[in-house]
Amino acid sequence: MATDNDTPTLDARPSDRILAVVMIVIASGALVFSRDMSIMAGVFPRTIAVLLLMFSVVLLVKSLVAHPRRVRPEPGSVGRRLGLIAVLLVWSLALKWLGFLLASVASAALLAGLAHYHAWTLRRAIGYSLALALIIGGFYILFAIVLNVPLPAGLLWRHF
Repeated sequence: MATDNDTPTLDARPSDRILAVVMIVIASGALVFSRDMSIMAGVFPRTIAVLLLMFSVVLLVKSLVAHPRRVRPEPGSVGRRLGLIAVLLVWSLALKWLGFLLASVASAALLAGLAHYHAWTLRRAIGYSLALALIIGGFYILFAIVLNVPLPAGLLWRHF
């Protein structure tokens, strides 16, 4: 947020410190528990834990250096938040029957529609579709091919 003279300032909320400390504890726990894993099995949890640890330390330092903001936050949409939870829950349950790719494409389309505030245009829909296809395809390649993680194929597709 900028002040009247356009000098940039750091904003901090009291909850930032709590969040940072909780995430540091979770990341540290993940690092401790991943010690018992094999080298290959521990790559992913250790990488995520180190990234979480680094970002949490940055958030903690920022919250200690920054001054609290007194601006009233914008209200959020309870319906969109509940929709996010519902879509993620349905996605996690649909993985078994639809498989990773189909469940992810359907969930990503629902989340894009849920999160989009502006009017839909053909150009915007094509851009979102391409971006979502690249993201889902990238995760599929990363997990299924590079990391050799078995992703659910889906019970419905096993008959074909």
